[in-house]
Amino acid sequence: MVKKQKKKKQNINKIRLIIIVSVIAVICISLIAVLARYVTQSINDSIMTSKEFYFYSDKLKENKEIYQINNWSGVEDYTITINMNSTENNLKKVSYDIPYSISYQCSSNILCQLSKTEGIIYSSTNADTFTLKITPNAVYRNGDEVWVDIFAQSEGEYKKELQARFVLVVGRENVTYEIDDSANSLYFELNVTNTQSYYTVAEAFDNYSVGQRIDMSVYSTLSEANKEKCYSGEITLSFNPNEVRMDMTDASYLNASNIKTTRINGYTYISGMTIEIDALSSENIRFYKVDKTKNYTYPIVNNDSIIDVTIRDA
Repeated sequence: MVKKQKKKKQNINKIRLIIIVSVIAVICISLIAVLARYVTQSINDSIMTSKEFYFYSDKLKENKEIYQINNWSGVEDYTITINMNSTENNLKKVSYDIPYSISYQCSSNILCQLSKTEGIIYSSTNADTFTLKITPNAVYRNGDEVWVDIFAQSEGEYKKELQARFVLVVGRENVTYEIDDSANSLYFELNVTNTQSYYTVAEAFDNYSVGQRIDMSVYSTLSEANKEKCYSGEITLSFNPNEVRMDMTDASYLNASNIKTTRINGYTYISGMTIEIDALSSENIRFYKVDKTKNYTYPIVNNDSIIDVTIRDA
């Protein structure tokens, strides 16, 4: 009887040992597979670099990048601009043309259209650009999401694929902004969009009280004096002229209020202002970069905006 119990206990211990060994083996195999992929990728990158092959993008990456754009109106088209390049840095550039193919996959609740399906990064510029336009194809509620995956693959002797997913989240009517930029561009544009379809009374007049909402049809009938007492979207901008400088010929600047200035080396520069945005409209405000090699694209590429924007919506 004692022998049987010992034998049974030995069998249980053997089973436990087999299970433990099996688990360890699975973990080891997984780690080896991950390490192998990493080593292979590193070797490929090293070979491509040694062969003067640089294939990069400001938004697409080898390891799939994921970007989220909040407060999409869900009623207007949204355009994504992809900048491609064949430079490692200012000194290392590819001396030949790199052709590449472009493709995408998107969710069923939108329509997507590429500006082209093939591109060439010419050695004369070491840069190329394409866009993808997202068009609404459904009725969305706040919080609904749409997505698109964009792929760019180099053609020719060296193969390399870059990709990214862009997720647009539908938000309520409000004021949103983004920065469209690329490295080595002399300037960028701050794009502000107001999706609100109404105005709010800031100063009482006639039968209207402070805080009361007025739709666009009623607003259009008001006198210019009374329109000045209402607002739909208002943004206050603050920025560092040591990094970016506003285009003082821009119409937004000419119509701005509460303009702030600062002195740098004896010169006066704009450092902030307040701009009103009409209902269902947008403004594109140009800024020149002190360091043109910077890429200030927001919210894609950068999590923080180089322009501090304070929004007062209706």
